Amino acid sequence: MARYSAQAKSSAALAVDTGFAWLQSSANNGFKLRRVTIGVVAGTSTPTSQQLTVGINRVTTAGTTPGGGMTPNKLDPSSAAAGSTFKTTYATPPTLTADDAFRVSFNSQSGVDLPWEMLEEFAVASGTANGLVFINRDNALPSTHSYVISVEFEE
Repeated sequence: MARYSAQAKSSAALAVDTGFAWLQSSANNGFKLRRVTIGVVAGTSTPTSQQLTVGINRVTTAGTTPGGGMTPNKLDPSSAAAGSTFKTTYATPPTLTADDAFRVSFNSQSGVDLPWEMLEEFAVASGTANGLVFINRDNALPSTHSYVISVEFEE
């Protein structure tokens, strides 16, 4: 399996229950999420100390008009290009499952690093309707505050 990375910064003052990054499978490739690192930036100042929760939810549709995000980086330059996409906006976001598959809470003045390596598996099947969304839960981000997220995945 080849490994890829992608990063994004959310919009500022993100509301509760708002998705800010989507990692979507391709028609031919599923993926295994291997690492997620999340932190908060506050423009040129120190982030306000606040407890935040980010949910990771599976999606069941492709959504329409994806935008933003980036082309995933190949961690091994000899790998083929990633089939999966990493986006930060949708005109109509993909449909979520009923419950988050995983949630993590952390303080806005720190960060969180979540590895799914070795025995842990966070797999997403192939198909453009399959993927993961990262969602702000519980508390809105203050003005000028944004999430910064980095993901690593294999396909």
